[in-house]
Amino acid sequence: MDTRTKIVSTEAAARLAAAGATVVSGFFDPLVAWHAQRLAHLKRAGAPLLVLIGTPGNAILSVRARAELVASLRVVDHVAEGCDGVPAQYRLEQEHADRLASLIEHVHARQNGAS
Repeated sequence: MDTRTKIVSTEAAARLAAAGATVVSGFFDPLVAWHAQRLAHLKRAGAPLLVLIGTPGNAILSVRARAELVASLRVVDHVAEGCDGVPAQYRLEQEHADRLASLIEHVHARQNGAS
C-alpha cells in the first residue's frame, strides 16, 4: 500500500475532525521512535487518528517529507500538511521542540566525548 494516500487535503482534514477523529498536531522533524510511541498512546479505539504536520522555524525536512514519514506509521490513519483552522485536541509542538533540544544536546555531548 502506498501510505501517501493517507495524506489528505485541508478540507478533508476539517471533515475528519468534525466527524470525531482524534486530531494531533506537531512538527515531527526529525521523526523519531518517541513520536510513534506518543501517537500510539493518543490513538482512541474506534476513532481515526489525524495528524497535522506543522513547520518549525528551522525545519530539517520539508513538510511533504515529514507528512510521508508520519503517514507510514501504522497507527496513523490520516495526515494533513499544515491545516490552519483545524482544531487539534493534542498539540505536540512544544514537546517536539523540547525533544529536539535534548537530541541536539545529546549529540553534542557524544561528539565532545569522542574527541
